[in-house]
Amino acid sequence: MGPNSLEYQKSIAREFNATKDRIRYLIGSTHWGEDGRHKEVILMNFLKRFLPNNLGVGTGFIKEGNNISTQIDIIIYNPSLPLYFKENDFVIVQPKSVLGIIEVKSNPDRNKIADAIFKASQAGEVIQGNLIFNGLFIFGEASKSQKYSSKLLKKPRNGEFKKSLLDALTKKNGINHIVSNDGAFLKKWNNEDKFSCYAIKELAASYFFSNLLDIINSRTELSGIPKSMYEHLYPIPEGKKKFIRWKVEREKTILV
Repeated sequence: MGPNSLEYQKSIAREFNATKDRIRYLIGSTHWGEDGRHKEVILMNFLKRFLPNNLGVGTGFIKEGNNISTQIDIIIYNPSLPLYFKENDFVIVQPKSVLGIIEVKSNPDRNKIADAIFKASQAGEVIQGNLIFNGLFIFGEASKSQKYSSKLLKKPRNGEFKKSLLDALTKKNGINHIVSNDGAFLKKWNNEDKFSCYAIKELAASYFFSNLLDIINSRTELSGIPKSMYEHLYPIPEGKKKFIRWKVEREKTILV
């Protein structure tokens, strides 16, 4: 069998599912639904393996003078720049060093998704300089009968979820990527000022991480992705356009 980037990228979602299942088997589904540190650790450990070794991955705060963010689940930063504080994985960093931030959720309803988007967009406002990756990672399936991607794939109507997306469009470093590990991927297109939602099933998580790496790569002093690697990072041959479910622009919602 030859190389197969498509199946490799699908395996990323399966890896998260296997890890969360192992933990749920040990602690039970009752406790799995609670927001907890263990989900952040699962994602943080994956990022430490996935990202270049010259990047830092931690949790903590962004501080710019007296302006301090809320606590952020995961911060990806440049460790070669001065930090205010570091103790193991807990950091307080300056905005210039931040390359990405990620909020982590287990089983949110649409209102909790909206709250997480507002929080992430507010945290991104502390960073006024370079574009960063600002993401929300939803672990997704909590039981065999419950799929959380459906909460994202459903066309947003007037409500807190749509309002949070429109709010993010007004901010330079508002949330720009959202994924549910069980199948939905949302991306903010800065050049077109819109969000697009894609139903790409097993590839949703890998496209979230590929976009993270892509944005970090735009800070060329830190990383480098050769052209030959893009087909591996984005393995849908015809592109994901045919998988789009809806778009949100400043003044309208479009169901595709």
